Amino acid sequence: MVQDRIYNYFERNPKLRVLFIFDRMSMIESELQDASWQDGFHYVVFDGTWFGTKYAIENQWKDEKVVLLFKEEYKPVNEQKRLEFPLLDLLMANMEYKEDDYASFIQQYNLPEKFSPFIKKHIGELQTNRIRTLMQNYLTPQAFSEDVFFRAMVSDYLGQKKVLDWEDIIVRLIVLGLESEAKKRNDFFTRINKNIDVNKALQDKLSSIFGYGYNPNTEVKVREIAESLKYNSFTQLLEQSPSDLYRKYKVTDRLKLEQMNRIIDRAAHDRTLSAPFNQAIAKLGEEIKEQEIIRIYGIDANYFYVTEDLCWPIIATAVKERLQADPMEVSEKMRDLSLKLPESSAIQEVLSFAQNLALYYDKIRGLGTLKLNTPEQYVQKYLNEFYLVDYFYRQALEAYHTVMNNTNPIEQTLNEVKRQLDQDYATVTNIFNLEWLTCVKEKGDAFNELTLKRQQDFYKDNIDPSVKQVVIISDALRFEVAKELMQELSKEKHMASLTPCLAMLPTETKFCKQSILPHHTLTLQGAEMATDGVVLNTLDLRTAQLKKYRQDAVCIAYKDVMDGDVLSKREIFKNSLVYIYHDTIDEASHNQNPFDVISACRRAIEQLTALIRRIHATWNVNNVLLTADHGFLYNDMVFTDKDKHSIKEETLEKKTRYYLTSSDAPIEGVMKFPIEKVSGIITSSPVYVAVPEGTNRLAAPGGYNFAHGGATLQELIVPVIHSVLKRQDKTDKVNVVLLSNKLNMVNSRVKFTLIQSEAVSMTLMERKVICCVFDGNNPITEEVAVTLNSPDAENPANRMFNVTLNLKKNTSSSLLQLRVWDVDAPLNPLIKETVKNNTFIEQDF
Repeated sequence: MVQDRIYNYFERNPKLRVLFIFDRMSMIESELQDASWQDGFHYVVFDGTWFGTKYAIENQWKDEKVVLLFKEEYKPVNEQKRLEFPLLDLLMANMEYKEDDYASFIQQYNLPEKFSPFIKKHIGELQTNRIRTLMQNYLTPQAFSEDVFFRAMVSDYLGQKKVLDWEDIIVRLIVLGLESEAKKRNDFFTRINKNIDVNKALQDKLSSIFGYGYNPNTEVKVREIAESLKYNSFTQLLEQSPSDLYRKYKVTDRLKLEQMNRIIDRAAHDRTLSAPFNQAIAKLGEEIKEQEIIRIYGIDANYFYVTEDLCWPIIATAVKERLQADPMEVSEKMRDLSLKLPESSAIQEVLSFAQNLALYYDKIRGLGTLKLNTPEQYVQKYLNEFYLVDYFYRQALEAYHTVMNNTNPIEQTLNEVKRQLDQDYATVTNIFNLEWLTCVKEKGDAFNELTLKRQQDFYKDNIDPSVKQVVIISDALRFEVAKELMQELSKEKHMASLTPCLAMLPTETKFCKQSILPHHTLTLQGAEMATDGVVLNTLDLRTAQLKKYRQDAVCIAYKDVMDGDVLSKREIFKNSLVYIYHDTIDEASHNQNPFDVISACRRAIEQLTALIRRIHATWNVNNVLLTADHGFLYNDMVFTDKDKHSIKEETLEKKTRYYLTSSDAPIEGVMKFPIEKVSGIITSSPVYVAVPEGTNRLAAPGGYNFAHGGATLQELIVPVIHSVLKRQDKTDKVNVVLLSNKLNMVNSRVKFTLIQSEAVSMTLMERKVICCVFDGNNPITEEVAVTLNSPDAENPANRMFNVTLNLKKNTSSSLLQLRVWDVDAPLNPLIKETVKNNTFIEQDF
């Protein structure tokens, strides 16, 4: 019906004011002569008065939609007639009624005439409300294309509210292959199979990329597409092997590979589709077996993309067969895999464990000889090198127990590697300490020849009666843990320094902790130590002892400091000397789970960093000292009875790492020291501290995984950290270098790693840099800021920053340039490196 079609013009174009009808053979006029019109419409047959009609349109009918009908002879049939048409301005500003829907559609949207045959064929779909809504931004002369129409139709069949790119469409098609998507999959393919042209467009697109379309004769439909995508994502950089069982899927065309990579990247960066897409690829592509790929191409192959399933055999082989032979090669392999996997991937924890293992074994390989000439050389060896063996062992254990919170397919291998790590660490620490104690024994009075300050002299060496000070005693804060604590303190505004100190022997809390208090004498009362004649086994007694030397002084537990109210804390720090007792590490050793010690070290670092910061900033104390009563030995392994040295002689006291005796008789596997020579303790009769050689444990009550009391350097060397609330402003910043100079722009992005050359420290401050890729002097990626603020001086992996820059402007240049500059000096890049452009820029490929 003509009137309905007229109404449709105005519905499709709300801004339309006048519809011109040039009536061929007066057919339309005869149909409309008796028609009734909706309110707001004015129908008029042109009466030959040009001026009057124009005036009426602009004034009398200005608030109505005008349907203006002309006899056929008035129609401007050529350019000359159009120019002579008196209402040309109104005609150009409005629309002309067309008999054919497709012609009126072209006219309405001013689409190029070259699309007439295509639009005529698909006018039914184009005029549906859903498709017109989807394509509203594409119905312009510049944006309309057959490809857009087909994508709009497929997007509609997928239930989307916007026109998707082909990569988005293909991601969703693969997700439809999941069993849980069966209903959506059936609905989609039922609809698309009814539209021959749209179906053909989809099949052609799939075939042009993968060499396969979807298979209409199977339930899943897209299995071969998933298999092709999975296979080529792994092997696109590899020369095909003749023994490759999957070679029928091999794609070598760079443009096709680029298109596949864009599909994978699109899925990876879509929070809602990433997980189901990966599940679909894993399920539909399960016949492309990662183990077979590894068998053919090996763990050293340069796989372009990796999945977790591909990573597992690589990690397992690397840590089982290569870790000790070439640890840094393993570390590099783990770092490469980490870069290729999402940061949220659970496998990142396993990679972190493997990297810590590699760092441990690299440190062991670099130790050199453990047989030195003097006790002082052993102490310096520990302070400069060997403490890192303890440090990386602890870091590896921390990573391992995080990994073991979740099951994984190489759990048995990781357990075996972990057991080997425990054995290797136990062996090397035992050898080192055997050599140390042997040297001490040979030199006689060797302890007194060491240059280290003594724990029993702490008060006189460090406490200034004219200065307000806080002393924190953290039970069992081992030297290597204190070194990590210093890394955290380097981020703060106060200045801190770390010096080693030699603990008393036995390295036991009841002896060492009290010696840090001021005293005139330390004496032995049975198996207890008396300070100035009093056994200080409570906080009140320690406070009383402290007040003998400093009246406005107090001893308090860490928990009471942190849990107290504001007023009570303020009162505490009005004292000129405060001793705070912190017990996080040693307290954890009493728990049934031995790993609690490792996690307690992490908590202690966090707690002490926060405590020192608050003492300075909130309680306005300028001078803070932190020390420990002793260190510890820790082995995350089971100690059987044969590992425990049995002692038969009479003892005053016996623990797992020492015993006190009045006998100086030699005992095999044990070394004895007069207690007065290895501590500040005075005895009325000879008493000897007996310790097992190396790191052995004694058969006695107490813990075996976590132990102290003996004479190993891990137990004897304790930290003294001095933090003051003043510092000169840092002027030097950490440096930055690029890890690799072979950069490639792939899939519209370039990935690289920056290394912070030095750790943030008391003398070097953090640096903020900006990264961007340029074509000439034109930036073509977004700018990404990276703050180089790692304080970790020991583990270079913690000073690596992975950066991804995404292309935001098209470029045809094959060579680009990465620039990295300090945010404060944009005109002088710190890094300028060539980037090879391997990306094909196509909007919808």
